[in-house]
Amino acid sequence: MTVWITGAISRLSIGLFLARVALEVVGRPLPPAIILVMGGTAIAAALAWGRRAVRRDDLWPALLLLAYVLWPRRDLLVALGIATLTGIAWVLSLADAVSLPEWIGRLMDGALFLIAFLVYLTTAAPDVLPADAGEFQLVAVRLGVAHPPGFPLYTLVGHLFVRLLPWGTPAQRLNWMSGLLAAATLVLVARATRLWARRLGASPTIALACGWAAALTLGGATTFWAQATIANIRTPTALCAALALYALARFAAASTVRQANRALVILGLALGLGLGHHPSLAFPGLFFVVYVVLTDPRLALQPRRWWRPALAGLVGLLPLAYLPIRGAMGAPLAPPGLSTWHGFLRHILARGFAGDMFAYANPTDLPHRLALLPTLFPFQFNYLILALAALGLLTLLWRDRRLFVLLTGSLILHTLVTITYRAPQTVEYLMPAYLPVAIAVGLLPCSWIARSSRSFIPPFLCSLALWAGLLNGWAHAPSFVELADDYTTRQTVAPLLEQAPANALILADWHWVTPLWYLQQVEGLRPDVEVRYVYNVAGEEYRNTWRRRVRAVSPERPLLLTHFYEFGGYTTEPWGAGFLLRPRPVTKPMPPLISAEVTFGGAIQLLGYGLQPTSLHPGETVEFTLAWQALRPLEHLPSFTLRLAGDWNDRLAQTDRMLSTDITPGEVRFERLILPLYPTLVPGRYRVTLGAYTTTKAGFETLPTTEGETAVTLTELELTPLSRPPFTLHRQTVPFAGGLTLVGVDYDRSIPDVLRIYLHWQGPAEAGLQVQVRTTERVETATPMPPMPSSTYQTIVVDMAGPVAGPLWLTLTDEQGKVRTASGPWAWPMLHVPLPAPAPDARFVPIGGDMVLVDARAHPAAPGDVMAIDLTLMALRPLTSDDATSVRLMDTDGRWLARHDMQPALGAIPTLKWIRSSRVVDRHLLLVPDDFTGKQVQAALVVYERFRGVTLPPLDGRFGNVPLGTWTVP
Repeated sequence: MTVWITGAISRLSIGLFLARVALEVVGRPLPPAIILVMGGTAIAAALAWGRRAVRRDDLWPALLLLAYVLWPRRDLLVALGIATLTGIAWVLSLADAVSLPEWIGRLMDGALFLIAFLVYLTTAAPDVLPADAGEFQLVAVRLGVAHPPGFPLYTLVGHLFVRLLPWGTPAQRLNWMSGLLAAATLVLVARATRLWARRLGASPTIALACGWAAALTLGGATTFWAQATIANIRTPTALCAALALYALARFAAASTVRQANRALVILGLALGLGLGHHPSLAFPGLFFVVYVVLTDPRLALQPRRWWRPALAGLVGLLPLAYLPIRGAMGAPLAPPGLSTWHGFLRHILARGFAGDMFAYANPTDLPHRLALLPTLFPFQFNYLILALAALGLLTLLWRDRRLFVLLTGSLILHTLVTITYRAPQTVEYLMPAYLPVAIAVGLLPCSWIARSSRSFIPPFLCSLALWAGLLNGWAHAPSFVELADDYTTRQTVAPLLEQAPANALILADWHWVTPLWYLQQVEGLRPDVEVRYVYNVAGEEYRNTWRRRVRAVSPERPLLLTHFYEFGGYTTEPWGAGFLLRPRPVTKPMPPLISAEVTFGGAIQLLGYGLQPTSLHPGETVEFTLAWQALRPLEHLPSFTLRLAGDWNDRLAQTDRMLSTDITPGEVRFERLILPLYPTLVPGRYRVTLGAYTTTKAGFETLPTTEGETAVTLTELELTPLSRPPFTLHRQTVPFAGGLTLVGVDYDRSIPDVLRIYLHWQGPAEAGLQVQVRTTERVETATPMPPMPSSTYQTIVVDMAGPVAGPLWLTLTDEQGKVRTASGPWAWPMLHVPLPAPAPDARFVPIGGDMVLVDARAHPAAPGDVMAIDLTLMALRPLTSDDATSVRLMDTDGRWLARHDMQPALGAIPTLKWIRSSRVVDRHLLLVPDDFTGKQVQAALVVYERFRGVTLPPLDGRFGNVPLGTWTVP
């Protein structure tokens, strides 16, 4: 009887799930009678089918489908996810009863390698890359010497890979090599996990699934996937760590001394190769040795078993001999003295970075570095993975304490060392710490194995772990697919070289100097141009370093910069993605500009303008470069005002720039203005107008053109519709009759007593539709919905002033005022759609099309103390720009008290590492002045691109800088 009841419930779950999905896939509301008939039919069919007796072990996966049967919202992605989890659980439940031969494991390892390599190959970066990646692409091709500790193993293997592979460019081949090494890393992690799982009592099927769960967890992690697609030395580090862990698993599973000794040789080779490649592996390596001693304490008393692993370790260090040999040969980028013993040791021990090691391991900085942990690991893994990993480590404390010490110890030690290291690539340095997380996820099911009888818990936990890894990879995949077609680096540096004047000098920061060198030394582009690296000098401000390097250049030599600076006596002239520096005064602009000679107020004259980019969507920005000159001495500060105008409004968006009066009449100057294209703009053609004004004691005074106009039209912009869903914190899938679908809702309370509601829609939509948001007390109506083609997206906004109490509902009406019916769960018709409740401190401020501010919290401090402000930022797309965030602390009158500028998360997670939906808690530390006597402080956020100095405007026309809040000083 119990079996029949369980079977009936199982089949009832299947029937109701299929009925609900069939109803909702129609994509429009259905009559209640049809819904009831289909639901009743599903129940009757399930009960009739349930009369057949079944084994209880085969039933439980179907019960998972009840999760969507009872899900409160219509969401077919959730249905697909739950169906996937159910399918995985069912396959594992059935396969667990079958004895798998040994060759199945090897076959699955091959399949894992092939699948992973194909995924990384198809998402690999297509071309030359910036910064360290560009350096590795250069030194591997030319057998050069990379920055300390030199990475000779990578250089030699990379050179061999470039020489042997007949396809692609050298830069591409090195990107592909990373995918190959990453796939091998996943196989080693899977095999290590499988060996430990078998040792913990798992069946062959469960052990195999555990290995795949660990591989999926690691393979879909943000930084691991990113490094698997670009030339880098982090992936070989992870490979060496994975090889060492595999050796430890073999050592633990060894049944004879000979097998144990072979495992030790593999361990010695892995540690030798790893330490010779990057010394950071020494920190988890300490726990590798501890695990060996704990597993076989007698080994310490058997020195004859040491020499083979020690010899293997020395063999692993042999690639280091490459450095002095190539140093003596004058290899590219080789430092002087590398062929000497002192120079060799200095390079491989990276003594130039000695001051950075443990730089933050002090009572002042360490608490703020520890505060990064809730950001660093969720940046890689979803919260389900982290919960499974934590539970897996805790249960290992009960099942296998030696394994617990290995995984937890290496994870904690490497993490602490990494977060106290002063470098901006913390998420990359953490790579070896991601392996214990993945293995802990994979081993969780083994901690719940009941030795006396079969249980559904291990297959269920295995299914959950596999599902969590798939979800993580599914969420990250679109960003890497997009990056696989990214040629930003070449599009930035190639024109800089190609268009440089003859015999020009380019001063470049590290980010851009390596691809410039690559294009010159590998592809032979413009060898007449000299490219010099402007490196940081200890004790000297970076701006002053640039100033000193500029002053050392002859004024007659053409000089280009990759970093925007204004230096006294020079004009900084935009030159593609770089800047041309010319001694003042400049009387004629050199870059190609669109001619537009307009005089404002008889005082200033526009000579021409440049525009980038040309393909635009709502929610982005457009940059204008204006070349102008003064016609006479200027008494008052003039300003340009750039506006986006439509047929019904001449100020849909605006940006202003104050000009300098320190200018000689006839001298040409340049200004860059960033025009925001708000996400609520309707696709279509817009005019861009330019005006000018001055600010005097009497107020604003417009400077008319010679024709008496207040503004002139510069150009027209075509905004094309969005073809992919916009970013949202509250995803919705609510279709209305006619095809229009609500796909997201977001709330912002940046301005006190105003609730801004962003509503994201997917077409099609005809003209005349009207959106209303209502509470129990009032109704707010949005601007009319614009016509929308199918599969395009549009955002509209509703502002509700004053207190907003109670739940919110959305209503859609047509031109005749008739309410459009929406499709709810089970395709049930709804006239009023309930919206998610807005948080009291809700934030949603898009910034420059790159990121969105979703939270701001402060830890108030008394005068003389440091005030910490934590911002939560999320990426709107995979970022290829290096943005800095600047928080300005002010009194209530707007006077500055302090400022803190840095790459996000105290420099730990540069925006170059962000992909779509990456969430980063960005901490800023501001000193409240000792003499501050006010009662409250306020703060604002400014985001700017670090190299070009371009400010990213908030895509909210209500304010300039992003307000963060007001706080009481203790």
